[in-house]
Amino acid sequence: MTDDRIPEESVGNAAEVVLRATTSVGAGVTGATLGLEAGAAALAAKEVVDAAGQRLIEKYLQYRRARASRVLSVGGDEAGMDLNRFVSSIESSPRLLALMAESVQAAMDTPLDIKVQALGRCLGRGVRDEAKVDEERLRIRGLARIDEPEVKLMELLERQPPLMPPHELGPDKNVRWPGWRRPEILAEIPGYADVLDASIARLTSEGLAVDDGINRLVADDGFREMWILTNFGRDCLRLLRSAGSNEDLTDS
Repeated sequence: MTDDRIPEESVGNAAEVVLRATTSVGAGVTGATLGLEAGAAALAAKEVVDAAGQRLIEKYLQYRRARASRVLSVGGDEAGMDLNRFVSSIESSPRLLALMAESVQAAMDTPLDIKVQALGRCLGRGVRDEAKVDEERLRIRGLARIDEPEVKLMELLERQPPLMPPHELGPDKNVRWPGWRRPEILAEIPGYADVLDASIARLTSEGLAVDDGINRLVADDGFREMWILTNFGRDCLRLLRSAGSNEDLTDS
């Protein structure tokens, strides 16, 4: 019987790097603390911190390894390969190794399970057809930049924008804004007042959203930007939805 388990070294390298880096940083912080607070009390506190910190680090690394393994498992299914063949295909191609590195890193950094699933599917499609590696790399980079706040915003931007108020309409009624403006976004997601600019910047930097208000007349309230999803943004949102089996994306 073929052993389809992923070798530990295939999924754990990034986690080991994190472990070394975290241990190094922790040692530096501990050294600085002891320099300021010498004595028996400081040494006792150090032992407690070291033990608790080590448990936290191990839990963190287990979490990252599990997500890396999940990407490879989903990728193998998407490529239609058993995991040994899937890993061998990646090992034999520098382009696929780079694609795997980006997808695994993004998966280890996100709390969204559906994003891990979507990243694995992108990797699997790149392995199945290496001509699509560049296309899938762009998807992976787009997905890497978004998490729950941005996904919630994307779901809103996908919807029809609200109707324009009567004083903006003129003779034509039932006309919608070309895109979502800041006031209408915050009416739907009021908690985003202080972070909306950052979320929009993430979406636009990866080509997931665009301002459709450019070269249009400024509304009476002065808000010109009218945000909509790009075709690429809609594609990434569909990928997340398919990975989540149409469940609410931000409840993962």
